[in-house]
Amino acid sequence: MSSLKNKTIKAFSWDILGRIFIQGNSFIVSIFLARLLGPEQFGLIAMAMAFISISSVFIDIGFSSALIQSQKNTQTTYSSIFFFNVFAGAILTIITFLSAPLIGKFYGNPLVTDLVRWLSLIFIFNSFNRVQNTILNKELNFKALTLRTFVASIVSGTLGVICAYQGWGVYSLVTQTLSFGFFSTLLLWSTSSWKPSFHFSMDEVKRLMGFSIYAFLERVLNNIFIRLDVLLLAKIFSPATVGFYSRSSTLVDQVTKYSSTSIIRVLFPVLSKVQDNESEYQKIYFRMFSIISFLSYALSGLLYFIGPDIILLIFGNKWQASVPIFQILIIASCNIPLNSLMWNALMSKGKAKENFYYGILRKSVGLLPFVFAFFLTIWWFTVTWVISKFIVSFLNIIVLKKHSNLSILKHLYHLLNGLFLLIPGFLLFEYLDLNQFATRIIFAISYLLVYLFVNWIIKNEGLIYIVSTISTIKGVLNKRLLSKF
Repeated sequence: MSSLKNKTIKAFSWDILGRIFIQGNSFIVSIFLARLLGPEQFGLIAMAMAFISISSVFIDIGFSSALIQSQKNTQTTYSSIFFFNVFAGAILTIITFLSAPLIGKFYGNPLVTDLVRWLSLIFIFNSFNRVQNTILNKELNFKALTLRTFVASIVSGTLGVICAYQGWGVYSLVTQTLSFGFFSTLLLWSTSSWKPSFHFSMDEVKRLMGFSIYAFLERVLNNIFIRLDVLLLAKIFSPATVGFYSRSSTLVDQVTKYSSTSIIRVLFPVLSKVQDNESEYQKIYFRMFSIISFLSYALSGLLYFIGPDIILLIFGNKWQASVPIFQILIIASCNIPLNSLMWNALMSKGKAKENFYYGILRKSVGLLPFVFAFFLTIWWFTVTWVISKFIVSFLNIIVLKKHSNLSILKHLYHLLNGLFLLIPGFLLFEYLDLNQFATRIIFAISYLLVYLFVNWIIKNEGLIYIVSTISTIKGVLNKRLLSKF
């Protein structure tokens, strides 16, 4: 078990380090692009990518999750899934290319047709990297995954900015997206030791299908609902409004990426390995739940206080309309990663079928905001969207209690730890109505210090584990440095 712990810490360290550099690079690129391009162009690419993102789940129909969850994979298993993915990717590219005029007609914008046709190539690129990516995830080899993604993000971001500077407009965003898919796949093939053999077994495909089909159906629903906001809002509001919403939503996603994505990526293969050891399973799960809730509530507060200033300072005053949308969406950002964690915990137990059926209930709750979008404004949509995320969290807690015997009270304890400071912080910030940027910075720093102090006093498990892990990593690095001298 100590070996698994060391692998977990190493995997998390590499992934979080890479995520900091990758997201930092993406943020810098987004500054240049937001300055060179307008809200309407970001709205158009968001409209086109909505269909691309939904369709991408059809490449492997849940086999990636099945390969990680299964402990009986062979070379034939991996090769069979690889060729299945390539075939599916080619079919998806053809279908999407031919369907592009219908998508353009759906939005009433012929430019979307051309965008979708170009973006359909992403299916081909991604189909060649699914199995290698899954194997590295399963082996907790996040060093290779991090390095190739970092390099690909630098190359694609640079190409996107150059194209935008040359006046390519929205096609500079297309170039960035396609080049990232191409270079990340190319680099993955050069770093992965696994290569496919010319073997295909339908029996292996069928063996994994029992798990993967429900994982696939759940991901289809999830991908649809993730992009449903853009799909439907684009029918109700202008591309510029969709661009404002998309920019706000993208910034809010940073909370999820920095607070939890690395943990969740590592957690699924780890929990799958200990799924039959109940005490170890619960210990690891609640430790991760505590870490994510601690980080996400801290980041949510900071971004609520200074996020609007960041938007206007970096992206320019033309993005002013994004500010109120951003401040509402950021309230739900602390729950989104927790919902993802709970989803992965249930999947690691092999409960793909049950998760799919519960997913239908969760998605039904998520339909409520769109009723407000049709009859009211974008503001009301975002408010009800936030409320729906909290409702989903409580549903997930109940489901986990039923299928994994994970305590409801422990879940609520960690949730209330964050809300105990976050809600008063929001209310005080609005009451003070701070007009100066310097005073808002001081308020944000004060909130963070109080947040850390209170969590240290109550011995928050997430904070203690983070400090302990940092000390462990620091000790390992010091030993390596001393050994060199």
